[in-house]
Amino acid sequence: MSEYMQVYWEYRYLKGEGLVKVYFLNGIPFTWDELEEDPGSDIIKEARESYMYSPDDLYRGSSYMMEEGLHPLLDEINLDECSQLPD
Repeated sequence: MSEYMQVYWEYRYLKGEGLVKVYFLNGIPFTWDELEEDPGSDIIKEARESYMYSPDDLYRGSSYMMEEGLHPLLDEINLDECSQLPD
């Protein structure tokens, strides 16, 4: 039986970029996308209260996934049906 992993995103502040969508694989941040539209004041408030990631945080997460052969954009891994990959 194979284990399924989940990719999801959250609105977060990224140092040097501002408010973005940060993508996670089972809780490990690995990439981000710029926002196409204003997410609204409630989401902005929630993001301000959450951990602010740095580009180094995402680099370390992405590097770890590549070393383990588990990067969802580069490797074939079993993702659950709720996973949301970046565009």
